[in-house]
Amino acid sequence: MSAKATRLAFVAVLAGGCASPANYPREHLAERVCAPGVSSGPADHGPASSPVAVNNVALASDKGLSEPPPSGTASQTITPVAAVSDSSGVTQAAAQLPLENAAPPAPAAQSGPAVGESEQAGQISLPDAIQTAFRMQPRLRVFLEGINEAEGRSDVAFAPYLPTLSAGISGGGFDLDVTGQAAGFSFLPPGATVPIGLDLASGFGLAEVKMQWLICDFGRREGHFCQAELGVEIARLQTDRAYQTVANEVAAAYYKVLQTSSLRRIAQEAVRRAEDDLKESRKLEKGGVIEREKVLRVEVQLAQSQRQLENADAAVEIAVAALNLAMGVTVTSPTAVVEIGEMLPPPSSLGECLQAAASQRRELDVARTSVQVAQEGSRVAKADFLPKILAEGDYCNFEQTSPRANLGLGLGFIKLEWGLFEGGRRVGELRVADSKTRAAVALADSIADTISFEAIEAYRQATTSFRAIDLAKPAVTQARENYRLVKARAAQGDATATELTDAETALTRAEQDYLNSTYEYLTARARLDYVMGQTVGRNGR
Repeated sequence: MSAKATRLAFVAVLAGGCASPANYPREHLAERVCAPGVSSGPADHGPASSPVAVNNVALASDKGLSEPPPSGTASQTITPVAAVSDSSGVTQAAAQLPLENAAPPAPAAQSGPAVGESEQAGQISLPDAIQTAFRMQPRLRVFLEGINEAEGRSDVAFAPYLPTLSAGISGGGFDLDVTGQAAGFSFLPPGATVPIGLDLASGFGLAEVKMQWLICDFGRREGHFCQAELGVEIARLQTDRAYQTVANEVAAAYYKVLQTSSLRRIAQEAVRRAEDDLKESRKLEKGGVIEREKVLRVEVQLAQSQRQLENADAAVEIAVAALNLAMGVTVTSPTAVVEIGEMLPPPSSLGECLQAAASQRRELDVARTSVQVAQEGSRVAKADFLPKILAEGDYCNFEQTSPRANLGLGLGFIKLEWGLFEGGRRVGELRVADSKTRAAVALADSIADTISFEAIEAYRQATTSFRAIDLAKPAVTQARENYRLVKARAAQGDATATELTDAETALTRAEQDYLNSTYEYLTARARLDYVMGQTVGRNGR
């Protein structure tokens, strides 16, 4: 039997046990999170009802246009990004945007290494990033030390169940010189006399041993010990939630790196398209097909695209630094990431999310345990009105050197201590303890209501952003086709520079909206997992 199990068994023999969780049942808090009658049936999330694959497909050809795919079955594949490693060591994501009735691409059409190759090249996946944060994040060490501190308080609270043993030894000397006119005189103990003229000088040694054992205090030490044990449980629950918090922060930062990398790729494509347009415009100007003003418009469009590219480069560097900060590694590390493998759809219903939050959120367990701690405080305050019963044993040994003598004295007794009046201190402490109990109950209800709101908010954000992915596809397809037509007209001198720049701007904006929708959903999905009390990043998410 372990030391902790032995200690708990010993406490169980001497005490009646800690406050029962039934005093404030978990079902009460669970009902506040997920009220009875909330539907847990399936909800409509749009056309996708299963994990959505994320393939690594490059955007377009050299001209930024996509050839019409062969006819066939419509694909539900969402292809936000492809991992492409750049010279800075940070994975640069190539834009992957949807096509109408697109068939899955052949492996030869992939741009950049596959996921397995990326990982071999030193890039980090989302689960690996989370595991790195679990090892390196300093905040987690603070919570782990909190568990050690709580266990130390538990050891301190258990100490009053055991006897205390103390010993002391002292040595010295004395000099007794009796003078006077009487034949003798008495001193304590009564009846003893010391003759006149007595002159004694001797050394001595005194040894003392004392043992005291608290037999009964009517619940004081039991209450303190139960509070300490509950404190250990609270520390562990808070540590578990801290790990989930770190995982959520890493996931959000990870998706931000992918998002900014994808947007940078789009900005690079926009610069390349603007450069091609500028070349075509200058050729047309030399041939006398268009005016100089149209060329200047295209130059302005190129400058704006280059400015957006610079902003995208800065956003990538900031996102990588934020990911390093979330993982607890050196902020300036050149961290490279790989693309996700699939995107899971939201849960089937709001009721499912509420039920998961009610059963898995650590804050509910912390709140319920805090109520128990407060109840134990009231128990201790009430026990303060009752007496304490102690058993004590003492032994003293006095040894004299001249003349040689030895005295041994042993005492054993049981003592009852009862504080009859302390000026209202105990009454005040009882009121404070009862008030803390009521406050803990109210705080637990408030936490349950907050968790319910967070679950509703996260669920609605996840479902909305998931639908937004499909809603953003038609804009990309239309913008591509419009840009193709305008570019063809511009090559003949039939399209104005304004039409060309507007078409290019619309295409860039549509691509950005699609990728933003994709990564907003991934972030919202990670947030929903976190709100439901699940560790983000499982199964590659």
